[in-house]
Amino acid sequence: MSLRHALLALLEAGPMTGYELAKQFDASAGYVWHAHHPQIYTELRRLEAEGLVEAEEAPRGAAATKRLYVVTDAGCDALLAWVAESDEPARERDPVLLKATYLEYGSFDVARGHLRRHRDHHRRMAAGWEAHADDLERRDTTLLRRRLAHSPRHAHEAIVAYKVHVYRGLSERSRGEVRWAEQGLELVDRLEADAGPVGDSPVNPPTPPERRSPAS
Repeated sequence: MSLRHALLALLEAGPMTGYELAKQFDASAGYVWHAHHPQIYTELRRLEAEGLVEAEEAPRGAAATKRLYVVTDAGCDALLAWVAESDEPARERDPVLLKATYLEYGSFDVARGHLRRHRDHHRRMAAGWEAHADDLERRDTTLLRRRLAHSPRHAHEAIVAYKVHVYRGLSERSRGEVRWAEQGLELVDRLEADAGPVGDSPVNPPTPPERRSPAS
């Protein structure tokens, strides 16, 4: 359900073709809600079928036309109802944390590889979110300028501030993930020093019950 409401919010900024909508999604809502373009087009057709958006024909060049999608009154009502709903926080479902729980099945170098990739990924993400938040504070994105152009003056600060708050928060969350990964790398070094030389061997290779030896 979140995808459709993100699309409604984007179209509230102004009419867009399906291509423009997908492009603006990637540059805004896509930071916090990943969706492939075929999903966006499928959901757009559903919104049109339900009367939440409608398409208008507009000229494209000298002889062609294009479809411009606009949000309807019903779509605006759906957007208002969605924002008013209280959402339960999502249950944890993190493949990185799940794997990290069982890193003893690999070698110490395998553990380091996972943690370094996680650290480097979140360093990139933190930098990207900070840059996007900076653009929003400068009111320097195409979508934000379109939205502000038709919004009442007294709402401008809220329109900008809520979005900046989200992306600063995402950046802070990623910096926390970087710290976690770095602490994990320190942990691996300590565990390896305590265990002695094991080379590339798994620290605790999984074995079926019939092959297990008594713990020494």
